[in-house]
Parts: sequence; C-alpha cells; structure tokens
Amino acid sequence: MKRFALLLILLSPSLLFAAAQTPEKIRLDGKEEQLMATPLEDFWSPAHPRPETLSQTSWSCWRGYIGIWEIIDNKLCLLRLERHEIWPKEDTFQEQAIEIPLKPMFGSEGPISADWFSGVLRVARGDVLTQVNTGYASVYEEDLFLIVEHGKVTAKRIVNNDIASITSESDLAWREFGRISPNGGIKAALPEDGRELEKGPWLDRRDLSERATELAKNKTSFAIRGIYLPGKLWFPRQLGEEVTIPLDTADLKNLPSTGVAVEVTCTLVETNAESRLIASEINELPPGFAIQRKLPHAAETNLQASAKVATGTEPEAAVQ
Repeated sequence: MKRFALLLILLSPSLLFAAAQTPEKIRLDGKEEQLMATPLEDFWSPAHPRPETLSQTSWSCWRGYIGIWEIIDNKLCLLRLERHEIWPKEDTFQEQAIEIPLKPMFGSEGPISADWFSGVLRVARGDVLTQVNTGYASVYEEDLFLIVEHGKVTAKRIVNNDIASITSESDLAWREFGRISPNGGIKAALPEDGRELEKGPWLDRRDLSERATELAKNKTSFAIRGIYLPGKLWFPRQLGEEVTIPLDTADLKNLPSTGVAVEVTCTLVETNAESRLIASEINELPPGFAIQRKLPHAAETNLQASAKVATGTEPEAAVQ
C-alpha cells in the first residue's frame, strides 16, 4: 500500500494537493518570512518526548503546529508555537489559532535558543516558479539558506532560481521524501546537495534519446534511472512530455515494487517496431536520489555496468 501511494504521488502530484506543508515563520531584520524547514522536530527525543497534543491538524500540517522563529544576535530562537485547529461550523469549517505554551516543554517561555539544531534552514522568497504538492519542495524565485551549528547561524547564502534549471515535479517530490526524518521533520538542503545526487555515470531520458543509436549499435552496457513499472521504465514529465520504454527483466528475480525509483543496468535493442531495454541488474534508489538531471550535460564515455546504488535495498526502474 505504501508503494502504491508513492506511485500515485509520482504519477499525479495533484492527487495529494494537501500534502504541501504550511511553512514555519521566521523573522529576519524585522520582516516575517516563510521558513521551509522544521527545526523543532530535531528537539524531540527520549529525553524530550513529542507531546501527544501535537497531532496532525490537517493534510497541510502533519506536524500539528506552526513555529514562529527569529534570528536574535545571530542565534536561531523559537518565539512561540501556534496550533491551527479546524472545527466544523454549520455546513463549513472554521479555523482557530491556539497558542501552545512553551514552558512545559522548555522550562520557560520564549525566546528559546535552539541550540539543539544543526543543519540548513531554507527561507523561500518571491513568486512560486514550480508548485510541488509534497512537503516543502515547491520552487520559489529566491532562496536564502542559513547554515546553523548548535543554534548559531554560521553562514548565509542567497540562491536565485531559474525556471529553466528546474527538473520535473515528480523528481522534486521524490527528493523531498529523502529529506523527511524518522520523526517526520523536513530538513532544508543546500542546492549542491541535489546536484551531488545527480552525479555519476548514469543516463536519464534525454541522454537515452540523444545516444540511442550509438548505444544500440555498440551493444553498450549502461545505467539508466527512472520509475519501475511492470514491463517498462517510466520517465516522469520533463520538458513537456512523459516517456516510457519497454523493459525486459526475464532473467532477473526479486524485482522491485511498482512505482519505485530505480537504477537499471542494461543494454538497448532497437528494431523497426520499437526500442527495448534488456536489464541485467535493477537496484532501488534511496529516497531523494535524482532520476533526472537538471541541465543537458556532457555524454559519459566508457560506460560500464554500474555498482549497486545502495546495499540491501530493492531495485527500481522502468520506461517505455
């Protein structure tokens, strides 16, 4: 069932429109902005258990609260917590904002220095360039990244996003799953983290299209990434089109579940009727690994069968 739900997300992100999360709030230089990260989630532990009252309030607020933060003297501080509860009212609903006392959790009211948090905070600015209905994966005109070590801001970076460099919604949603911690918190990430996941001698749909004749003629073994569907590999929507390609897995056992992202080691066979991938190995990709590259890139040379992407994980791949 979990895999099937993931497949629905990948095939049609609009089906889970409410899965895009309400951002936290952060005050910077007196201005309140959108914080696309949840630093409070790192506070919960056996010593500081998550209060049972912080249950999900809606599809868009699984964490059950909205934190209001501020950078004070270069430190990340929690000012207060709000819980937006939704109540039935006649034929509709009403939302009520309730302030959550900090003293029971921290021993005092705010501001609370977030010395438990080390990581990257992302502040989204400007208009939405690409709406992604998963977590905080939507792309805005500008991102401010704050690098935090034990609650202290140690560096800042501003990144201007270009819509031409944005990959597919499905791939952005898939990466977002990789940032979700076991307790449900979503961490921010620097842009280069995503680029790192795109490196390596594997192909995506555009590479395959550009090099199909060469790969088939030379019977080259190569690695390609996509979404596994029975008998095919699927490349999510990118540059205005979706593509699948038949995938022959006759000699393989323990095939991956439907709808998971995979890296397939294979060869390409072309006939007058169709092109087909002949798989020699399929490995499931860990959540967050890219299956499409942002920009056209130089063709790899001397491609060999790729090593397993992640030891002990299931394989994934498919495109027609």
